[in-house]
Amino acid sequence: MQVIDKLVEQLRKSAAYNPAVQVAPAAVLWTDEACQWQSAMPLIKEFLPELLELGDYNSDERTGPAIWLKCVIAGVLEEVQIPKGRTPIIYLPGVGRKALRAIEECPDALRPLAELQYRGSWWAYNTAGRDWSVAAFLTNPKVGLELDVAKDTRTQEVIPQVLRDLLEARVETLTGRRLEAKDFQELVFNDPIKDLLGWLNHPSQKRAQWDENKWQLFCQTCEGEFGLQPSEHNHQQMLVAMLNAEGHWAEVWQRFEDSAHNLHALVSAIATITPMDLAADLSHYPIENAREEQALMKALGSLGQGDLSQVRGKLAALYKEHKVRESWLWYRLGQASYLEILAELAKVAKLTTQVFSHQSPDEMAELYRETYWQADAAALQAMALASEPQQQELVAEVLALIYSPWLAEVTHNFQSLVKRKGYPGDGEVKEATAGYLAKGLVVFFVDGLRYDCAKKLEQKLLARQVTAKLSSQWSALPSLTDTAKAAVTPVAGLLNGSLATQDFTPSVAATNSDFSAYHLKKLLTEQGWQYLEGLDTGEQDGLAWLQTGDLDNLGHQQQRKLPLGIDAVLNEVADRVCHLLDAGWREVRIVTDHGWLWLPDKLPKVELEKPLVRKYLSRCAILHDNASTDLPQVGWHWNSAVSLAMAPGVGAFTAGDYYNHGGLSLQECLTPVLKVSQG
Repeated sequence: MQVIDKLVEQLRKSAAYNPAVQVAPAAVLWTDEACQWQSAMPLIKEFLPELLELGDYNSDERTGPAIWLKCVIAGVLEEVQIPKGRTPIIYLPGVGRKALRAIEECPDALRPLAELQYRGSWWAYNTAGRDWSVAAFLTNPKVGLELDVAKDTRTQEVIPQVLRDLLEARVETLTGRRLEAKDFQELVFNDPIKDLLGWLNHPSQKRAQWDENKWQLFCQTCEGEFGLQPSEHNHQQMLVAMLNAEGHWAEVWQRFEDSAHNLHALVSAIATITPMDLAADLSHYPIENAREEQALMKALGSLGQGDLSQVRGKLAALYKEHKVRESWLWYRLGQASYLEILAELAKVAKLTTQVFSHQSPDEMAELYRETYWQADAAALQAMALASEPQQQELVAEVLALIYSPWLAEVTHNFQSLVKRKGYPGDGEVKEATAGYLAKGLVVFFVDGLRYDCAKKLEQKLLARQVTAKLSSQWSALPSLTDTAKAAVTPVAGLLNGSLATQDFTPSVAATNSDFSAYHLKKLLTEQGWQYLEGLDTGEQDGLAWLQTGDLDNLGHQQQRKLPLGIDAVLNEVADRVCHLLDAGWREVRIVTDHGWLWLPDKLPKVELEKPLVRKYLSRCAILHDNASTDLPQVGWHWNSAVSLAMAPGVGAFTAGDYYNHGGLSLQECLTPVLKVSQG
């Protein structure tokens, strides 16, 4: 990894948001009052095509005055376009954060940008808004590289002077020792392969950066070590030599593999080069990878022509054939999206070969926790990797063949076990409602956190160096927010359900009022619980309730596209949990109300005899007293005398949904509990 990789990662991370509850930031503001980063802007812009700079107008360099920057952000200029899916980053040399705070006092030259502080986000050193100095970034253990840098004046002066070379340096060459002025100065002149790759990436730009002495030294080194003089005439020949990777060029190829993600022009330059030697290593040639991707796309598109066992066999064979490309550079650069998708589809195919069941719902749940949650996770991940509409259609078609029938049969099996053995969640004590809870606990409610998504969240938390332990409990029935959220609140013991209910909402026992957000806050306060909102951390020696990270709302809004937004929601939850632990809370306990069903070809419509029911939703209905039906039946969690009819299998009483919940399935009813504490 190069130093600039970390810089790019952190700048883009500043644009992160939760699409379920937040609007995307209009821009990331990067203030640099001391202009420490400005000398390296041409280099940084190569790696951040969404980076704009405040200054004199020069569209080729993505630099311009404030009003021009606003126009670029608005997408009304043809000359500069922000790449799709990226948030604009505005670099403001010579500007401090304070200059933007009061719009009425803001300098005229900056005033068009001032409102972005409310619609955007900052890349700032801390909550006080200090600018990131280069030295602070190098030494910071959380955001930066945690390097040991001398604080003497000479070292601090040299760092900005060698910034370009420093950003291109490999991190591993800087770690494990104290860095002083001479160490930074050596970065400029001791790496001919770095210089060669830089020249191959941008010949004219690199030549303009070097004085005559360095250029002549570079030319001599190229001819002596690599056998070719750097020139416009030889540029193509040198690209071919790098791809062939023979002799001294083998090390050049190795270094290119390590840094190709930052050498966009060089990657583009070799995209159409065809291997001429029969013995050539085809993995070096992006055109060969592109051909394999096209062949794979066609093969996936033709899968529907066979029966189910043939489809699974073809997926396994295709993955075996293409798996070798996972070691290719182009896979790591994200240029093998069909192979990434294939890997997930192959997992789904393997895991859905067997339609599992057991002797009881609890035993079936144990099998799911051990193994079969991975089928759901892989199906979601396959769609999450399908960034283009054409890919999404293809993934949906394949999953409809291998995943949807399996999910339907597994759900029928679960419903049959519940009919024979009863629902295991009846009478279960929920984690958040246990009689005694030690102080220093936050109960963190995430709406619609399905078990497989919780497994993914667990990995994200572990990667953040905290301790996370995943268990499970059963959702209250029906698996709807109105019913099941109330059951996992610390005030569940104060609620009951009316026999005459016309919906799925419990009542406050003392007043017979429908339980609402108002009552939740009020009852929590009366029971000595804090209700945390926004980024509040509360009093860490007490008990608190927090709710954020709404996967359920995202599912209802995005439907088939839900998988594309799950990762962002989980990242937000993981960050919020770590924020609470850093503030001093002993434990954060993540709970949820229900899971959900997601099908790539919609939940099939099933018939409901409407005269038999008081109210119905997609996956459940309240039966009239003494009504009889052949549909699966359960009692309402808040009053078991109220009978509920559940949609059979993965069916729905309403049409058109790819996503919904409220029914009786492992995916809807087996809910996660994550206990998180400092590592």
